[in-house]
Amino acid sequence: MRRSFLSYLPSTLVIDIPEIDAQHAHLFEQLDEFKTSCIDHNAYQADEAEALFATLAAHCRTEERLAGEAGLDFRRHGEKHRVMLRGIRKMLDDMEKPGADVFSLIRYVDYWFERHIQEEDRNLGINLKQLAFAEVGEQFADEFLGQRTSG
Repeated sequence: MRRSFLSYLPSTLVIDIPEIDAQHAHLFEQLDEFKTSCIDHNAYQADEAEALFATLAAHCRTEERLAGEAGLDFRRHGEKHRVMLRGIRKMLDDMEKPGADVFSLIRYVDYWFERHIQEEDRNLGINLKQLAFAEVGEQFADEFLGQRTSG
């Protein structure tokens, strides 16, 4: 039985936004499976690398969507996504060249995931939670004030 992919996400990287945390965990799971497959085959696994890249690009779009829905300025964070995606795309394209080192690619992606979550996504999570709390607080205040004036 396959273990829950949430077990792939260290508690220090949880940002308490369920959709994002689930995607982060899935990305770490895919990266682990890619690494294992490369070791088992002693070769670069292009299909798995492309699937991981597609999942990462979709995750970046999710973060952008959530930030946009919340009205957050996502320009700087989004630019970091674009730089990272271009860098990983270049590394994937370079895997076909002689002497390419798939394990350097894996280390880079793993490092980038962790650092990005700690330095960028944690703040995104804080901002999304604050905005959600403010919205709930405003709704509660409106309900409370409505009850006081009508009662």
